[in-house]
Amino acid sequence: MSKVEQAINYDIAIDIINLMKVMASNKKSKASSPEEAEELDREIDMYCYEESVLNGRHGGEIARRSLYDKVFKLYSPVIKREYATV
Repeated sequence: MSKVEQAINYDIAIDIINLMKVMASNKKSKASSPEEAEELDREIDMYCYEESVLNGRHGGEIARRSLYDKVFKLYSPVIKREYATV
């Protein structure tokens, strides 16, 4: 994979994380209890951290690659399911 293709793929991974963050924010606005809202806050914080890893601000190259795999294997199907019903 060329450096340009790799950069584009990392940008797509960041977009997917941002969609996950938006979905969590939407759930938080509909949270039925303070505990549920706190859990969603932690989830949003996790997505923010993962975004910073993919941007190269935290972790090393191994962390970036691992997170990249996580995004496409775990988060991508969630996004597809969520938006397939729309």
